[in-house]
Amino acid sequence: MTKTDAPVRRNPLKRLGCLLLLMLWFTLLLFPCGLFYLAANGEIRLQHGDIPQPHAHPLLLISLISEEDDRGLRIESSSIVADQPRLCVETAMRFVLWQSSGGDQDVRYCDCYARGADDNWMLSDTSAGACQPLGAQ
Repeated sequence: MTKTDAPVRRNPLKRLGCLLLLMLWFTLLLFPCGLFYLAANGEIRLQHGDIPQPHAHPLLLISLISEEDDRGLRIESSSIVADQPRLCVETAMRFVLWQSSGGDQDVRYCDCYARGADDNWMLSDTSAGACQPLGAQ
């Protein structure tokens, strides 16, 4: 019997699976660091690049709620709905509460901006719910 030295073929799906498992492992290891940052600063905020009032419309905001009747997390996210000649920003707030005063507290609203005479964005309309196309209002 002779033994051949043929190269071992590795399945690329196994490599991809190992890479995904490794990324999940590092995410799990870094999760407590995110919780410490949230506890120390009270919020984790990611901003949009170029929208009117970026502080009022974060791309992602995770903040702690420590009120008398409510305790938990507020998760706020916003998306840009381009609707010429306006710019609308749809914002959704969701709550993960471990102590609640009751009721559905999740909120979704739409702020629309129009260009002013000096070429700056001015708030033109605020409505509850998802952003509607200009012709549907």
